[in-house]
Amino acid sequence: MADIGTTYLGLKLKNPLVAASCTLTEHDDSILKLEDAGIGAVVLRSMFEEEITAGVSGMYSELAYTETAFAMEYLRADLPALLGPEAYLNRLAAIKKRVRIPLIASCNCLKKTQWVSYAQKIEQAGADALELNLYRMPLDATEKSANVEERDLDTVRTVAESVKIPVAVKLSPYYTALIPFAFALQQAGVKGLVLFNRFLQTDIDIDRQRFFYRPDFTTPDALPLQLRWTAVLRNILRTDLAVSGGIHSGRELIKSLLVGANVGYICSALYQNQDHKALISGILATLTEWMETKAYADLGAFRGKLRETDLTDGEGFERNQYTKRGNGEEIPGDGYLPRQGI
Repeated sequence: MADIGTTYLGLKLKNPLVAASCTLTEHDDSILKLEDAGIGAVVLRSMFEEEITAGVSGMYSELAYTETAFAMEYLRADLPALLGPEAYLNRLAAIKKRVRIPLIASCNCLKKTQWVSYAQKIEQAGADALELNLYRMPLDATEKSANVEERDLDTVRTVAESVKIPVAVKLSPYYTALIPFAFALQQAGVKGLVLFNRFLQTDIDIDRQRFFYRPDFTTPDALPLQLRWTAVLRNILRTDLAVSGGIHSGRELIKSLLVGANVGYICSALYQNQDHKALISGILATLTEWMETKAYADLGAFRGKLRETDLTDGEGFERNQYTKRGNGEEIPGDGYLPRQGI
């Protein structure tokens, strides 16, 4: 039988399917169900600095209102700021005791000091790895893109140096120059990159004239962007790569592995299919059956087979394929590029 075990961020996984950070990875009961369903690893729901700050602000207000000596001591020692992340950390520690699969914590902060503080606390709570969820919208119209990227790099570098557990970065596709930025992250000590982050979508209710947030689940149609950049980065970087967004079946997972991903993240499909055991076992069965049909003994036998090795030959993911069509030149076959696929 084909071996579908893999490694990601130096962690041994029984298979390359990972549950992405979401509300389904927030509590131990739902995580245990995912483990029972066969998931290879779980990324815990992100700890956001704003949520912690809001909770801490409430603690300060309540303590200041009581004006007791006990409350004054708490305020004088600035204990609410220290205790803010404790609920997340306690939950992480409790889950770690109950599951056998790797647990990857996730956090999203604003201040560099908080990034470091939370990362160290997460490590102490027992996380196997840490995923940094980089997202902060640049609001200064005069700030250069290089400054934005350097600020992120400085934060990542400082966090990676402050903890011993492996650090991954979840990226958006909107960086000005993604290849050099990804390479700089590798030099900063990052062990893995997740491609890509998907943001909560804001819509407008024209009747009430108000903003609202709508569900925005992916479909397999979302996958090509991740495939493109994974294929391009795989031949350039040593870091592990994770495809996130568009994996709903074994076929999408196979495609992700073929272009060089170490693992595939699954999220939307978990919400759209409540029978997680059937969903996960089906994805893994498709992968196993395909490997056996192709006579691949393990994932390493084909991982990265379709990675981009030459960005100038026009036969992969670069722009020459568009110019060929624009000039009336036919792509061989029924739209297939020369390189062999699934």
